[in-house]
Amino acid sequence: MKKTLSEEDRNKLALHGVFAVHQIARWIATRDDVPADIRDRLRGHISAIEGVLVTTGHDWIKDEIEATEAALAS
Repeated sequence: MKKTLSEEDRNKLALHGVFAVHQIARWIATRDDVPADIRDRLRGHISAIEGVLVTTGHDWIKDEIEATEAALAS
């Protein structure tokens, strides 16, 4: 029998996934050996994630995500 996640569990899973991606992006931003095109693409994804989080009421992490975006740009 196939089990499905509740909407609340799917939302929690999505948020945890987003925060994990953000932590990886923060780490990548500290590395000098990551190609510029990968940094740029990741920065675009982080920006999109920020937009979704802010519009859904998770604006408490906005400053941290913007700092990650800036670090990826440098």
